[in-house]
Amino acid sequence: MSNLLSLAALTILDAGPAGQIHAAAAAGWPSVGLRLMPLLDTDARVVGNPIAEGELRRLISETGLAVLEIGVFPVKPVMDWPLIEAVAAFSSSLGARHLVCPVEDHDNERRLAAFRKLCDIAGRNGMDALVEFNPYSACPSLDGAVALARAAQRLEAGLVIDVLHLSRSGGSVEDLASVEPGLIRLVHLCDATPAPDRDRSVDELRAESRTARLLPGEGSLPLDRLLDVLPRGVALSVEAPSARHAHLSAEERARRALAATQALMARREAERRGSTG
Repeated sequence: MSNLLSLAALTILDAGPAGQIHAAAAAGWPSVGLRLMPLLDTDARVVGNPIAEGELRRLISETGLAVLEIGVFPVKPVMDWPLIEAVAAFSSSLGARHLVCPVEDHDNERRLAAFRKLCDIAGRNGMDALVEFNPYSACPSLDGAVALARAAQRLEAGLVIDVLHLSRSGGSVEDLASVEPGLIRLVHLCDATPAPDRDRSVDELRAESRTARLLPGEGSLPLDRLLDVLPRGVALSVEAPSARHAHLSAEERARRALAATQALMARREAERRGSTG
């Protein structure tokens, strides 16, 4: 089974959900991720706005795009459950598969209860809930994310592996081989420059994640090995926001992201055929 390729919302976040759908379709992506649970003050408020909701349903229908993931549902000490329920229900109506759940609560018991509830909400809407770890969050490592997903004891519980976060948290691609394949449901794919040989602040790590990623194949992350280790057929969502490309249209950024990803995968496939030929 080949990997489904999808354009993550963060790559062209400034375009907003409708613009992300337009850009992904025009660039030739088969799938798109959307941010419908607002995180930043600048994020669009779609759910609860009948006109905006209708526009997204129409665009998905007209373009034929699949909707892969919906962001973001952070696990926090205080959760807005009515809004989460509403966003999940609307996301399900678009055909979405995954809710992405970073962790911002350091209390183990409380965050487990909240994540279980997110899993239950996702399950009722035909989706799953994926723990996303990153080095500047309350879940800074792969081990912590695996532990939370397992402790949830829900079929809907899984992981999203962001390759930048894996690298910057001190993890390696080889670490993924020890994770049961069924937990790894989604990969956020990008590339990056070599990490500096020093500790970095939370602000520096967050800035790199949001504004300084490279397209797949442009940097030093071991993406070839990653493709070999990942469970067969896992979806790849390209999340590569870059301030260097901010002057380009959303459609052009989407085209460049798809071309880079296809080139990486074609090169790796050719190498595999050559090694077995």
